[in-house]
Amino acid sequence: MAAPPPVSLTLDLLHRRLLRDGAPVSLGDRAFDLLAVLAEAAGEAVTAETLTARVWPSVTVGPGNLRVQVRALRRALGDGAVENVPGVGYRLLLPLSGPGTGLSHPPVDALLGREGELDRLRMMLARSRLVTIIGPGGVGKTSLALAGVARMPALRGVHVELAPVAQGALLPVVTAAAMALRLVGADMKGAVLQALAERPTLLLLDNAEHLLDAVAGFADELLGQCPNLHILLTSREPLGLPGEQLLPLCPLDCPPEGEEMAAAIRTYPAVRLVLREHARGGWPEPADDQMPALARLCRHLDGLPLALLLLAAWMRDCPVAEVERVLSGRFQDLPLPAEAGSRHGNLHHMLRWSVEALSPDERLLLGRLAVFAGTWPVEAAVAVCGAPPLEPAAVPGLVAGLVARSLVAGPIQTRQQGLRLLETIRHHVIAGDPGLVERDGLRHRLCAWLSAHLRHQMLVRGQSGFRVPGLLADVADIRAMMTWAFGGGDVLAGQVLALDSFRLWTQAGPFVEIADFLMRAWSLCGPETPPLIRALLGLLLHGEGLTVRLPMQADRARYAQDELEAAVATLREPDVPPVWAIDGLRAAGYIRRYTGDQRACLALWEEAVAIADRHQVPADMVRDRSLLGWMRAELGEMAQARVEFARALAAAERHGVPRNLTLMRLADAEFNDGQVDRAIAVTREALASGETMPPILQQTLRANLASYLLLQGRVMDAVSQALLALNIMIKIDYSYAQPWALERGALVALRLGRPELALSLAGLAQRLLDGGQGRRAAAEREIHAQLSTGLAGVNALERPLELAEALRSLREFYEDLLADGSTRR
Repeated sequence: MAAPPPVSLTLDLLHRRLLRDGAPVSLGDRAFDLLAVLAEAAGEAVTAETLTARVWPSVTVGPGNLRVQVRALRRALGDGAVENVPGVGYRLLLPLSGPGTGLSHPPVDALLGREGELDRLRMMLARSRLVTIIGPGGVGKTSLALAGVARMPALRGVHVELAPVAQGALLPVVTAAAMALRLVGADMKGAVLQALAERPTLLLLDNAEHLLDAVAGFADELLGQCPNLHILLTSREPLGLPGEQLLPLCPLDCPPEGEEMAAAIRTYPAVRLVLREHARGGWPEPADDQMPALARLCRHLDGLPLALLLLAAWMRDCPVAEVERVLSGRFQDLPLPAEAGSRHGNLHHMLRWSVEALSPDERLLLGRLAVFAGTWPVEAAVAVCGAPPLEPAAVPGLVAGLVARSLVAGPIQTRQQGLRLLETIRHHVIAGDPGLVERDGLRHRLCAWLSAHLRHQMLVRGQSGFRVPGLLADVADIRAMMTWAFGGGDVLAGQVLALDSFRLWTQAGPFVEIADFLMRAWSLCGPETPPLIRALLGLLLHGEGLTVRLPMQADRARYAQDELEAAVATLREPDVPPVWAIDGLRAAGYIRRYTGDQRACLALWEEAVAIADRHQVPADMVRDRSLLGWMRAELGEMAQARVEFARALAAAERHGVPRNLTLMRLADAEFNDGQVDRAIAVTREALASGETMPPILQQTLRANLASYLLLQGRVMDAVSQALLALNIMIKIDYSYAQPWALERGALVALRLGRPELALSLAGLAQRLLDGGQGRRAAAEREIHAQLSTGLAGVNALERPLELAEALRSLREFYEDLLADGSTRR
């Protein structure tokens, strides 16, 4: 038999039509029904009895009727379209696309990053008859559902697309059409029930959020009367039926903020999807230097697959950085590429569909929530957004409704603590009413809530030894509010927020960013600035409160002479927040230390310990008592130092405060006392403690261990620790540690016969120290002394190294040493 002609045929059961290369093909009702049944068999032969029963249900006809309709199909599609299978019946030989072939399953590679969700969906379908995939528009619910149906081969799959259906009364009609049922009589629902009862079926009701009540009633009735039926639903909110299993679908994972390594960025599913779609258009893969911009774009688009298709299309015309500049803040208005196959013309249309269904109070709250740039708890929504005409008591219920409609993302979807608006939704509601946030004074309210929450939470965490839940304030909100405040919104509110968020930033970073905000706050101080605000800003910037090199540090001597005493006196006034007083006194002590007055430093730190003890803040008491031990060791009072360290460690044990910072300072004191083995053992104990520690502390512990090992002559052991410390330092941009890292590397190079490299590294380290007035600790002083002796007489290089070049050379030097050592072993 001749092969059928190579044409593109689409069977559209929803609209009961056959398309050849996009153009309608004329077919009678019976011929269309016959084609639908043959297509459902997917190339298998169908008996004449089955065909007759399906095409003429409840009607008695002879074999001639079937032959007439077969000839009609052959006239319309070609003689080779339908094959006569002797002794069986007929088989369709033409390939068809569209719902007439069952379900259009997405290819496996289309579901990047969805392997876990697909496995969970399969297990849920195996144990439950009603499963709903919920999530925001564009997150890929339909693709996952189609792939899930493909994982259930024992069930007949039926896909009912509900997006174009405007009335719940049409549900039986569109379901019958999707099943290729010939509708005879008025009982359409009865025909659907009868067909579903004939064989085990998985019914996919796709995009049901706008018909939720009608779909709930329809699904409940179908499940009640068809025991072999399973229903899979996609919606932005659940049906609420008994026994309904929910599968919340999250956006694709994006590279975290701060990830700059191109190789790492390329591994995230959101980036992989963009790069795959970009490559399918025949365009070359973006270069490594464009990867950080692509990571930012993926985060701005929340990892929504639909939005990422948009991004891939725009990347075909210009570099990623240019796309980021052009599209900033305009994602919701841009058209989706035609090949995306989406029913939404653009992101704006997709989001408008959801927002228009909200009540007036829900729409107002959604608009107000756009003031949050990051995650937030319900209590923040109440405090910031619960102003007239909204009642504060009503806000939690309204938030719950927005979460149920997938307009507010919860912890399951965001994989973060708290709630948040996805950026695409946030920009959409801002575009809908650009003046709402300013008109309702929401930024002032958010600044006030952030400061109050941070001040209280930092005190509570210090009092309870960190045994409390994490902060509910998001750095993204703090950043956005300080940017607004220092841009003219409310300078004093920004200065207060900078001080209240100081501890959070110094624990989590990025350090350069909080340094920039504090310097901006300092520069905006004027006659109207409250003395306490000016005093604390000055102390933090001139002391060692920040782990970065700052221009103010070169001005420490003048500040200590002219302003320090007045600033400290301000901290002693009544009603100063304890956390502020402790931070200020600690910074003042460092200023005294750097300007050579160690006894005055000791007195200031003792005052900080007393405040922490009076206000029952054990975390600060432990931290500052360990500073007392460290300073007494520097003064040669080792017996008293050990007493202070013992008291700090006992208090840490008693209150559940991490011990690793105290152990780090104890190790430095032991080294200062000549107990190198003891210093190494204590440092290893801190690293192996299993306690949570910020990256900066881990970096310092490993750097110190490297120094101790190097000075003990264990060069290769030192190199392995030094490389770990160097990598952390570079990743978190810990500029304060750069001089010590360079001098440590210089001594390694000198020991291994590389005097030129040693000289270049040591010279750069000294230039950095000269600019920032850093002060070497015990091990650092010994390393510097050995360098000075060993490099005497070595000729200086004609061109000194720049910092980035020096760090890169040092990392390569360490890596080569370790690789060579591994090869020799």
